[in-house]
Amino acid sequence: MKKDMASNIFNFILVMLGATLFIAAQGIETGAAMAQGGDFMPKLLSGIWLGISILNFLYGLKIKSEEKVDASAKLSGFLSTLILLAVYLVLLRPIGFVLASMGYLFIQMCLIVPTGKKSKRTYGLFAALSIGVPIAVSWIFANVFSLILPMGLLR
Repeated sequence: MKKDMASNIFNFILVMLGATLFIAAQGIETGAAMAQGGDFMPKLLSGIWLGISILNFLYGLKIKSEEKVDASAKLSGFLSTLILLAVYLVLLRPIGFVLASMGYLFIQMCLIVPTGKKSKRTYGLFAALSIGVPIAVSWIFANVFSLILPMGLLR
């Protein structure tokens, strides 16, 4: 199978997975008296996934074959992300949202950014974002939405 075909099939699978997630998210009940319930984020994120995967699929159909990224590199990155996400979910309750998210974000950014683009400065930026974003999200959930995320070790 050509690399072009493998890449297009992979992108199509991502579109189908995004569509499945989006459809499944529509079945989540709101269950909240406020404007935003527990269904908001799954619907939003699955919609974003679907939109980005459709654009990626269309872009993959448009670009020339010599410009395409090796499908095996895409697959290994995808599988690495899935494994990392599974580890994150397992650690979420025991160590808490803030600490688990800090580790997840830092490692995920290291996986996504190409090796040639990494420097001490980018690692510093990764660390700053990995520390700041989970703390900000936790504060927003607690003070704006009145929802407490798993605290884990920070109790």
